[in-house]
Amino acid sequence: MDFQQYLIFLTITLVIMATPGPATLLTVNNGIRYGARKAILAIWGNVIALQILVTLSIFGLGSVLAASEVAFLWLKTIGALYLVYLGFKLWTAPITTFKENDSFDQQSVSQFVLFRRAFLITLTNPKALLYISALLPQFINVNNFEIMHLLTITLTIALMQFIAFASYAVLSSNIQVWLKNKNNRQRFNRISGSTFAGFGLALGLSDR
Repeated sequence: MDFQQYLIFLTITLVIMATPGPATLLTVNNGIRYGARKAILAIWGNVIALQILVTLSIFGLGSVLAASEVAFLWLKTIGALYLVYLGFKLWTAPITTFKENDSFDQQSVSQFVLFRRAFLITLTNPKALLYISALLPQFINVNNFEIMHLLTITLTIALMQFIAFASYAVLSSNIQVWLKNKNNRQRFNRISGSTFAGFGLALGLSDR
């Protein structure tokens, strides 16, 4: 892959990572609810999960998923149910009371829980695996690839994903003040919950 091809791959990857979807919505939600620091640390869950999907794609699982209706249906159902579950959790989340000097970073949610949610929302998305399986062969010869070439591709994907998601986290954390109002927090939870459930239903009803 020459430099021009790499720039094309870099641009495509950044656009894909910045495109709104369930994972970016989760990052925005984390940034607003828990602050930029916790949201950015949780992004590593998305990054690691996507690297697993990239690895599986390189070793042919994406092709298996594309060829098998049953495998695709199972993974799609798991992903859809998990999105609906996240939507339900947000819709029913308790509305805590904030004092003037309270920080959102102090809310009682563990970093591991945020990491796990980010990891699962990426790992259980069959569309991500299919898309990667379609994209990578344009830039990698999976039957005869070099290690440095493969590392360049995987590290680029990880970096572009982290940059795009971290930007969402930082930008969204700037409107935290608005959520110190109890009614605004309840509206935000209901809107976020409905959106996650909507993504879940859309995934569950979608074709390839």
